[in-house]
Amino acid sequence: MLFALQASAPPLPLVPLPASVHRDQGALRLGRPLTIVGGGKEGKTLAEGLKADGVSVGKGGAKVTLKHVDGLPAEGYRLKVAADGATIEATTDAGLFYGGQTLRQLIGKDEIPAVTIEDAPRFGWRGMLLDVSRHFRTVADVERIIDLNARQKMNVFHWHLTDDGGWRMETKAYPDLTTRGAWRSYPVKGKWDYAGITFPAQRKGDEYGGFYSKSEIKAVVAYAAKRHVTVVPEIEMPGHEQAALQCYPWLGCDNIPAGRKPNAFCPGKETTFVFLQKVLDETMGLFPSKFIHVGGDEVDKGLWHTCPRCQSRMKSEGLKDVDELQSYLIRRMDKYLASKGRRLLGWDEILEGGLAPGATVMSWRGIQGGIAAAKEGKDVVMSPTTHLYFDYSYDSIPTSLVYSYDPIPKELSAEEAKHVLGAQGNVWTEWLADEADIERMAYPRAAALAEATWTPLDRKSWPDFSARLGLLMGSLDRLAVKYHVDAPNISPSLFLTDEYAKPNPPSPIAGWQLMLDTGKGTASPLTSTYDTMMVPPGVKLSLFYKRDSDGAVSPMTTVQTSTGMRRADIEGLDSGLNLWTATGSFSKAPTSLRGKATVVTEISVASKPAAEKYALRFAGFIRLPETGAYVFTVRSDDGSILKIGGVPLVEHDGEHAATGKTATVWAKVGVYPFDLGYFDAGGANSLSVTVTPPGGKEGPIPVSWLWH
Repeated sequence: MLFALQASAPPLPLVPLPASVHRDQGALRLGRPLTIVGGGKEGKTLAEGLKADGVSVGKGGAKVTLKHVDGLPAEGYRLKVAADGATIEATTDAGLFYGGQTLRQLIGKDEIPAVTIEDAPRFGWRGMLLDVSRHFRTVADVERIIDLNARQKMNVFHWHLTDDGGWRMETKAYPDLTTRGAWRSYPVKGKWDYAGITFPAQRKGDEYGGFYSKSEIKAVVAYAAKRHVTVVPEIEMPGHEQAALQCYPWLGCDNIPAGRKPNAFCPGKETTFVFLQKVLDETMGLFPSKFIHVGGDEVDKGLWHTCPRCQSRMKSEGLKDVDELQSYLIRRMDKYLASKGRRLLGWDEILEGGLAPGATVMSWRGIQGGIAAAKEGKDVVMSPTTHLYFDYSYDSIPTSLVYSYDPIPKELSAEEAKHVLGAQGNVWTEWLADEADIERMAYPRAAALAEATWTPLDRKSWPDFSARLGLLMGSLDRLAVKYHVDAPNISPSLFLTDEYAKPNPPSPIAGWQLMLDTGKGTASPLTSTYDTMMVPPGVKLSLFYKRDSDGAVSPMTTVQTSTGMRRADIEGLDSGLNLWTATGSFSKAPTSLRGKATVVTEISVASKPAAEKYALRFAGFIRLPETGAYVFTVRSDDGSILKIGGVPLVEHDGEHAATGKTATVWAKVGVYPFDLGYFDAGGANSLSVTVTPPGGKEGPIPVSWLWH
């Protein structure tokens, strides 16, 4: 195996990548203090940031001049760094701030490289949600997350303040919401169980929880505003209400069966609307955000079917079902918020029963809700579980998948696409009890989302981002961020050949060594700057990263060469794949199934058995028509494993939501064994496989490639 030293200059450490960057000759040396000139409060903010980065700021050194100019986009800026100083120009304070963040990222050990940058974001909503209901976070924790995101030019902090796990906003009109509803005896910290949630009327002192006073909330909002981050509060309604209902049972339906624990407000009672309006009044008094998020998701409407007050409301308002009853509640809240000059935002369930006139939809159950709302002429924020749920494992949603996300669905016309405000990553905390857990799940995926929402689509490049991300890790180390490191990104990872293979090597990461696992309980460090790898035929290598400071290691990745049992042609084979099916409980994708096979030409769940839990196995051969690199993506709910040439290529096993995983195989032209195992553990189910051939476009595997 050979590693050759890389001769090219390292990339600039910029995330997100600006719209236009030109590297000029020379650099601004940092031997003397930088002098900040102009910019008003933004000049002061930049000076504070530079000092926090360890840069000397004062008089007598090179000038960093901030100027307001006409004609640039709302958040856009121009940055010019030369040997004698730097200039940031923008039309707005936000633009000056973002130019300052770019300058901070450029600072090296003793110089700033000379550059000319012109930049503006692709989307106006670049957000992240933090759930503080399931597990509470201190004000310092919240401000740290806001600051980390602002460094990558994210501008929305969605604060999920109320849910079944606890009510976190001080509410003067209903004080029990925090004196009782912020403190649960079960589940305790670190565990989660919806069925057992309890908020004792008399506290013993060992309950888990916390809440934010009005003064603390105002301080967080001001902290965020200084960084041009809008704090959007979420007050859940009408579901996820165990905290509120245990404090004020009269907010629920009257006909609750014995032993039933309600978690939805009663929309049949006028007192419910009085409560909600008073809560929203206090919310609007704390948060200047144009948008107020009201939840609207996962509402258990079972009691509404038999509640006499709900049924009376449905009859008097001409509502045909409970979906329209929820829509009635949302419409009233929409009208109320609009009367106060605000806009209602809700999860995509608010589409059910009819969308409120002024509502904006946050699409989380895939992208269909966002598509439907945009086609109705409504604004949307994209936040699908498939790409942007940061509490999901990195196996389910790797950083590369987040980076690949485009908030504009292909189904929208250019005019409809204007309603896509942007995208947002979500950190739900049922299973994330501590700040370190949150940081590890958020980073580096939040950085990938920052670039996916800021950088022009034609400027995005995963290999380039990976190289810059390696440099970003150094700044995260200085901030003591407990980030996740992916397995080394080696592509292709499988070579079906009897010759030496040349994969693209992984990007170096500042402060980490690339290690080769010897398979004998030891590992050897490899050169961290290189541009060529050569892997002998018939060899499987396992590599991982190891951090210099504490010995922490990343997940492992493999690169392998194999002949792949290649056949020269399809002689003696018939079109299509064999499909075996089985019913029962599975926890892993099957490698073999017995029984009679059927022949199919499509890889999907269309031919699944009539059972909620089942497994499928597609097997046969795949004809690869040319020599080169093929990118295969398997999207499934639940687990799946794709083997080509008898070697696992895409391993996407275990129970998980509908997500995709991608891998690349380099193969000689020929016919290879093909094997795909899949299982569904119940509930939603989906399966598809796409391929991007050498120099081609992604699409379903052509039928002419599949044989048995």
